Amino acid sequence: MKLAIALKENDFNSSVDERFGRASYFLIIDNETKDYEIIENEAKDEVTGAGLKAVKTLMKYGVEIIIAGEIGPKAATLINEFEIPTYKLGSYEKVNEVLEAFNKNLLEKYDLSPKPMGLRKA
Repeated sequence: MKLAIALKENDFNSSVDERFGRASYFLIIDNETKDYEIIENEAKDEVTGAGLKAVKTLMKYGVEIIIAGEIGPKAATLINEFEIPTYKLGSYEKVNEVLEAFNKNLLEKYDLSPKPMGLRKA
């Protein structure tokens, strides 16, 4: 199962990045074999739609789970459409801490389902 985690630096021991679409790098790791690669987030400098482009890039790499701090509304919509389970980073700051918490089912899952807009007055 391939997971993606946003990173601040191009290093496995880097701190994780709270930002998703604006993160500098993504760690893509096979949680079973522990094989991984780090890719640059080409969307990080986009004027708009960075999160959307980041999601599309991760899909090309076969990512099945995303672990992130903040997910923007556009990215959330696309993640929901692709039905990608997405988990919150919580207070973890390093990749090993995040992976250990994920493997122990300690990470909270995002609810990215569309929210009703409610009633509007005429």
